[in-house]
Amino acid sequence: MNKKEYDIKMLEAYIGTVSKFTWYTKAFQIFDTRSEGLSWYWNNWAMIGGFWYFLYRKQIKMALISLFIILIAGAILPLTLFILFYLLFSIVLGGLSTYFIYTNYKTHQTDIEAMFKSDKEKCIGVMHVVGGVNPVALYAGVFALVSLVFILVGLLTMAQGSVPL
Repeated sequence: MNKKEYDIKMLEAYIGTVSKFTWYTKAFQIFDTRSEGLSWYWNNWAMIGGFWYFLYRKQIKMALISLFIILIAGAILPLTLFILFYLLFSIVLGGLSTYFIYTNYKTHQTDIEAMFKSDKEKCIGVMHVVGGVNPVALYAGVFALVSLVFILVGLLTMAQGSVPL
């Protein structure tokens, strides 16, 4: 297996979803050619999903950081400022999340290749385990969103019922 085939197989193993492979390949090629620090590459799902998107992509560290930032901001800021903060934070996540995934991929690739220097098939197998997606996070995110909608509807219904006529 030559270097180009190996790199493609490693990226396929890390991305884990066939439908998104081309998109991530294009993004990662752009990051490789830029070779600068933090880079922007828009990702709709990261903007919409935030914390859940990172969990889906097995980016636990970034998921916890984004959740912590949102929870702290929600505890400190008044509601109107929190809504504005959340919108801006979501836009930032939408632009930078792909770069975070890229840097995590490069880190994992370096670490795995250092462990299994000569066995490329084993490297690809380990990358498949480390990368890919976590479908449980997708279902948990949908469940949490639906639950939140039901809670809000219930609270609004209770609030309307308690108002004297």
